[in-house]
Amino acid sequence: MDLFSANQLMWTAFIVGNSAPLVFFLFYKYRIISKELFNLYFLGVLVGLSWEIPFALAGKSFHLILIDWPIDLPLVRNITYSFIDGLIFFIGVLLAKAYLKNRHFLYKFNSTALLIMIIWGSFSEFLVDLNGNGKLWLFIENWYNPVFVTINGNGLTIIPQLIWFVAPIVYYFTVLKCLSKKI
Repeated sequence: MDLFSANQLMWTAFIVGNSAPLVFFLFYKYRIISKELFNLYFLGVLVGLSWEIPFALAGKSFHLILIDWPIDLPLVRNITYSFIDGLIFFIGVLLAKAYLKNRHFLYKFNSTALLIMIIWGSFSEFLVDLNGNGKLWLFIENWYNPVFVTINGNGLTIIPQLIWFVAPIVYYFTVLKCLSKKI
């Protein structure tokens, strides 16, 4: 049973993704969030671009786009998705902060914080692919991107899951490096 149609998912991604940077700018401007949190979101966006842009450049050899995007310009969809990736990273930080009850993990390595971010990133990617793959896009199954599980006829491939296993590690170590230098 599908909870959302492809059109509903596309508009949700479009609105959430494209409004997130604006919300963060306004929150920062009106001092609702600190510069540190503002920077953590945009760092997540930059990390997200590290695979969203290659996905776009790989084109049909890697995935097919199944629904038209409201703004049909090159890379707009992928940039919007990287805005959502930034939200996923940001939520991972908030989950780690809530569990650990402090922010020290942002300045000094904490394996529990990293584990929380990896679990959250992997879980959120699984849910995104479960709902978007086959509706908004279709990852091409091949030797380097095999299907690792099929749920209700939806074959989920390994590369997106591997990305969201590695990406929180890259993000967290980048956070540690940047915040230790007060960037």
